[in-house]
Amino acid sequence: MTSRILHLSDLHFGRHRPALVEAVVALTQTLAPDLIAISGDLTQRARRRELDAARAFLARLPGPLLRVPGNHDMPGWQLWERFGEPWRKWCSRLGPELEPVVETPGLLAVGVNTARPGGLYRDWSRGRIDADQVKRIEGLLAAGHAKPLRLLVAHHPLLLTPAGAHRGLMGNAEMALPRLRDAGLDLALGGHVHLGYAGVVGGVVIAHAGTGTSDRLVGEPNGCNLITGDGDRIEVAQWQWHGDGFAPAAKHRFLRRATGWAVAG
Repeated sequence: MTSRILHLSDLHFGRHRPALVEAVVALTQTLAPDLIAISGDLTQRARRRELDAARAFLARLPGPLLRVPGNHDMPGWQLWERFGEPWRKWCSRLGPELEPVVETPGLLAVGVNTARPGGLYRDWSRGRIDADQVKRIEGLLAAGHAKPLRLLVAHHPLLLTPAGAHRGLMGNAEMALPRLRDAGLDLALGGHVHLGYAGVVGGVVIAHAGTGTSDRLVGEPNGCNLITGDGDRIEVAQWQWHGDGFAPAAKHRFLRRATGWAVAG
């Protein structure tokens, strides 16, 4: 069974472009994907009006829908909130689930919250995954072994290109990814760097989407991914904004091999 996933990321309500918001809503209705996955940073500063705008946007999308938070979705320099109740505003506006799970006949999608209030580094935008989260995901992947496609949705990157290398990989990626691959992970979706690309790491397909609707560009147009896949093939089509709509810009194809997923060639 083949599934189609529309992958959005880094919407940044508060720094959003209204025309692109309308274009994304129209695209979801035209494509009618089996799943819409949003990999974090729905807001710019986690202000209530930004979260309300994000909620109104989500309400316009066809289901099923899976969304996880990013580092911009918690308070910034309000340290008493950031460290005391980082997700209070998110949960009050968007619901209590920070790590949702969605199943359809063709796929299992698991969300993980990799955003953290801080860490032993200067760049608090960096994120990480911990051992308890990996254990939870392993169990979900194992229970969903019959699904043709099993995927993870996170905000922070498990793969970087040279253009985004300075942002840093998800913390504990070297521990997490082999374990999740062995548990049956096929595909991981992310954002954070505002660049669209796809590749393979350790037998797992990794796909990142650029910023879908914001003006915070870093060298490429706004974009999203349309992913088509089953148990044997995955195609990641990068769509980009061309001034009057989104259109396909590049495609990446992957095949399952005995040793895991590999670039088709």
